[in-house]
Amino acid sequence: MIGAFRKICNGIGQEFSRNRALHGDRIQCGPGCAECCHQLFQISEIEAAVLSTGVRTLPEAERNQLRARARDYAEKRALLVLDQGEPEAWGGLPPEGTRLACPALEGGVCTVYEWRPWICRKYGIPLWNSDRPGKVYACERNFRAGEEIEDGRLIQIQTGLHGEQKEVQREWDRRGLPREERPLTVARAILEDFSGWLEAEDAAVRTQSRE
Repeated sequence: MIGAFRKICNGIGQEFSRNRALHGDRIQCGPGCAECCHQLFQISEIEAAVLSTGVRTLPEAERNQLRARARDYAEKRALLVLDQGEPEAWGGLPPEGTRLACPALEGGVCTVYEWRPWICRKYGIPLWNSDRPGKVYACERNFRAGEEIEDGRLIQIQTGLHGEQKEVQREWDRRGLPREERPLTVARAILEDFSGWLEAEDAAVRTQSRE
């Protein structure tokens, strides 16, 4: 499954590059632009496992700083959710009153960039989700609200990527790997070590190969 995870990451990277070539300097994403890093969102089990595994490789001082920010974030997030309800980030920038800097953000730069979740990899380009087919979503810094986006390949490519993400989750379930009842977040993946889930996945694969 880690191979499927990386395949999706590569696919998202290719889609981002395609959109940069198509839309040019309208896509302003780059170091120092971290508007999208201030919204509340959830991640999947495989994303949490990959992130936790990556965090374990950081020098101890960096891990401690990251965990301190994650603890602070978790407390503030709980208060926001209590006041605003559990958010579902998709496409647009966070509305007023719900902005909270991701704990991985330091000086406008992501400190877990190599292991970042899927939504972090795709945010900024126009997004289309087959579960929300009535609208193309896009960052307001790059595309104005209501602006027409001409791209004959967007729906086909992103439907495929979305389907691959769902298939990873289905395969996770088929292998009987852990599922969390509480929302999984970047902060939880930093504070709680979910790297063992990847070891459990390896064990599940070995078991299936012997059957």
